[in-house]
Amino acid sequence: MINFGTISWLILIVVLLVWGGFWLYSYLLRRNNATMISQEDFQQTMQSAQIIDIREANEFNSAHIFGARNVPYSTLQQGVPGFSKSRPIYLYADVHSLTGRAAKKLKDAGYDKIYILKGGLSDWEGKTKRQD
Repeated sequence: MINFGTISWLILIVVLLVWGGFWLYSYLLRRNNATMISQEDFQQTMQSAQIIDIREANEFNSAHIFGARNVPYSTLQQGVPGFSKSRPIYLYADVHSLTGRAAKKLKDAGYDKIYILKGGLSDWEGKTKRQD
């Protein structure tokens, strides 16, 4: 007979496997579809890039990187807007799994200069625009 302790361990193992699988999937999406970029490199080259905040409008309106354009991931799911293919696209959000999925959408649409900000907005130390 299986006791409560054994069931608890089995549940824990299943949860860890699911979490690990999700993390690995998110990591591979980012790695295969974009290049991670440090804050320093982002700040030094952002003038020549298309900076895209893929969070929803209410999150964007509360705070975003100065100069960023809001294109929520939900919008990307419906179709990729007309970004320039000659200029790099810098993506950011608060969650890397979202940027990985957005990068895949863009790559599938023919974009190849796709970068994701390491740490996202939560680690950003550059200029931001905040709602008062």
